[in-house]
Amino acid sequence: MNPVAELVSTGAELLSGRTINRHAALLGGRLADLGLRLGRDTTLPDDRATVAAAIRDALARADLVFTSGGLGPTNDDVTREAICDALGRGMSESAEGIAWIEERLRRAGRVLRPNSRRQAHLIDGGVLLANPAGVAPGQRIDLPGGKTLFVLPGPPREFDAILETHILPWLREHAAGAPPTTLNLMFCGVGESDLHDFLGPRVDESVVELAYCAAPGRVEVRLTTSGDRSAVDAIAAALRAQFPEFLYAGQREGIGETVARLLNGTGRTLAVAESCTGGLLGGRITEIPGSSSFFRGGVIAYANEVKTAQLGVPENVLASVGAVSEEAARLMAENVRTRLGATYGLSVTGVAGPGGGSAEKPVGLVWLACSGPSGTRVQRCQFGGDRSSVRENALQRALWLLWRELTSSAPGENPSVRPAREEV
Repeated sequence: MNPVAELVSTGAELLSGRTINRHAALLGGRLADLGLRLGRDTTLPDDRATVAAAIRDALARADLVFTSGGLGPTNDDVTREAICDALGRGMSESAEGIAWIEERLRRAGRVLRPNSRRQAHLIDGGVLLANPAGVAPGQRIDLPGGKTLFVLPGPPREFDAILETHILPWLREHAAGAPPTTLNLMFCGVGESDLHDFLGPRVDESVVELAYCAAPGRVEVRLTTSGDRSAVDAIAAALRAQFPEFLYAGQREGIGETVARLLNGTGRTLAVAESCTGGLLGGRITEIPGSSSFFRGGVIAYANEVKTAQLGVPENVLASVGAVSEEAARLMAENVRTRLGATYGLSVTGVAGPGGGSAEKPVGLVWLACSGPSGTRVQRCQFGGDRSSVRENALQRALWLLWRELTSSAPGENPSVRPAREEV
């Protein structure tokens, strides 16, 4: 069985919300590439007794234990002392560590102060891991029973530098297992509950590890196995057969990146017309490298007068059915396509909230349209959540509508309204 790892993160700033702890995501990904698994992440305040207890508990469960934070020069940097308590060991000043710290400070035009010497304290039996990105060295401590404790600084740049320079090469030589097979399947327009209902009776979780990650507008299904990959391939094939119109990628990526790949280098172009998303759709597209090859531009038509003047939506249409309507979405997509000379026009209009809704047009109602050579697709959506969630769902679903147009097996199809499987 491949070794299991745990991470113990320390720092009051991580618990107060002032700093986002990204170490688990970084470490978990790097370990997975080596066939290792991060089994637990514990975040604690800078309290010596609490940290010592957590390290003892982690070593009782895991083969590889990592700590992050608490290696600085101040009184609240107590990780080294806590590790000594947990292991029943002492520590002493390392001449190698002092030399390293002095050189790092010299390059920065600084001198070694008495409190900085604490950073060179090496736990008995430990191996110093020089810090290419900072002052405080890390440490590796080999323990009885084949267990290993890695001590890393908290700043992400320094954590990553020591991990890449010292720890990953050591793990490749001493602890790497067989990398598992993992498939990431990306869905838009279908809910997590639909996917769960379909997969539940079909997945033997003693063979395939199944995980879901839902975000506004999309769901990621992750299938992992340490055995024969045919098991995950069979489940993936079943999902593709059941949800072909919602499964947009077989690797971890946003639907914007998928759409960009379909448009790049083809000569086909895109223009957008936005009301409730207020430029988010165009912004998301232009975040993608290479989007200048296919993105013509967009119109943010928040006011009705702008919808009329810039997008040609007649005043009588807005007066009769309103800006949040099938008719307005259709005309916005068709006219931005024509006016900006694009192959495809994509539009969004809706009620993002928290105010502005009515019984007929509640908060979260969004109309989308995609106009292209085969006609115009229009979709009505009803999203839940706050204003930010409605807007994010809207732009994701708009890109999904474009993806449907780009991948349609029936080019002549021109549905007026195509509802999604589940509104979010």
